[in-house]
Amino acid sequence: MEEKYCKNHPHTSTNLRCFQCKQYICNLCRLNLAHHYFCSYSCYFKFQFNTLAKKIKPFQFIILLVLQFLLFLAIILLAIRMNQRFQKITISPSLGIADSSYFSDLRTVLKVTQNDSLSAPILQPEDLIKKSSYSFQFPLKNDWIVNVWRNGQPVISEWARQSGLSKFTLPLDYGQNLVRILVLDQQQQIIYQEQLQLEYRSQNVELLRRSLHRGDPGRKMVALTFDAGSDNNHTHEILAILNKYQLKCTLFLTGKFMERYPEIVQEIVANGHEVANHTYSHPHLTSYSENRQHQLRPGVSREFVQKQLYKADSVFYALTGSRLKPYWRAPFGEYNEQILTWAAEMGYLHVHWTGNFDTHDWVTDETSELYHTPQEIFEQVLKLEKESARGLNGVIILMHLGSQRQENHIFEILPHLIQEIRSRGYTFCTISDLLRFPEA
Repeated sequence: MEEKYCKNHPHTSTNLRCFQCKQYICNLCRLNLAHHYFCSYSCYFKFQFNTLAKKIKPFQFIILLVLQFLLFLAIILLAIRMNQRFQKITISPSLGIADSSYFSDLRTVLKVTQNDSLSAPILQPEDLIKKSSYSFQFPLKNDWIVNVWRNGQPVISEWARQSGLSKFTLPLDYGQNLVRILVLDQQQQIIYQEQLQLEYRSQNVELLRRSLHRGDPGRKMVALTFDAGSDNNHTHEILAILNKYQLKCTLFLTGKFMERYPEIVQEIVANGHEVANHTYSHPHLTSYSENRQHQLRPGVSREFVQKQLYKADSVFYALTGSRLKPYWRAPFGEYNEQILTWAAEMGYLHVHWTGNFDTHDWVTDETSELYHTPQEIFEQVLKLEKESARGLNGVIILMHLGSQRQENHIFEILPHLIQEIRSRGYTFCTISDLLRFPEA
């Protein structure tokens, strides 16, 4: 019999062989794994792979189908993600410095909306869509299908249940709309196709689809504004201070706040303050809190935004018999040009706040860089007044009616702040006053 030698030790005689590669190995080289001898871990893993391949071979067709499905799903998810990236909308240019010609036109637009004595019914979202829509009709046969895309997105897909003339209403995006209409018969053959370029524009929307950050820098007027989302902690103390100093403010209330505290709403109205829209449920509208980009969050559409504004207005109307002022403030300050446009279609002008005049009085974490004591807020406002060439002219200050703070509440410094600002020659006003330019 021919003598065999180890592949790694040519002078060592052996009868052992690697179970995978079949080469001879000595006792020093062998690996005892899975009840067999192997010359290396590489051969061992090859053995395991071959064993697994034999086991799954009868199911390879099913596995291939599953893998193809997962690949297809991954491609779809990637396409959706890329589409969201391409649909990124930047923030609309803010209205930082007032322009008299702009406000002259704006005052005309807001004049009717501010008239609370109007007996007209509350505007329904459906009515708005009809005013920004395109209607068309086809003579269809039974089982024909109509598909319509707007700016690359499917918006209508209907199957004719019977023959006859069918009418369709296509809601339009503000601005340019590339519309493609396709009609298919029972055999999925194209019967009719058309591509249209439609444009929806409105002079009023153009005036309103901006964000007000500051009023006229030439007038010594300051708008002290308050937001109310869900809490009413120390609301009565704040209202009492405003009433004591005969100060009228604009308060942005959510629908849920008004539902929860109707007596506070009545007190606010009785004291002569003006109430504006802060949406119904204070939702996040953009992805800013996640990626510092103002992209639309999933589910945020024209219908969603307008319904939020409409519901808040309806609650206020039910409580007071009057409409909210035609101003709104986006929850968390999250908005983009598309959101401003949707609100403008309802007659709302977005009101932000001026630069660093967000007091962050709602922040409860004392270790946060946003946390400020009442005294620090007081000093910050006066510091900004001193450092700015325009002082506090036209400034919009943001505070809140409710806070979860256990101490250091904004109302503690509010009387001192009001007196100090007035002593410097400024007049407190509402947003309506801030927008009201003297007649030429």
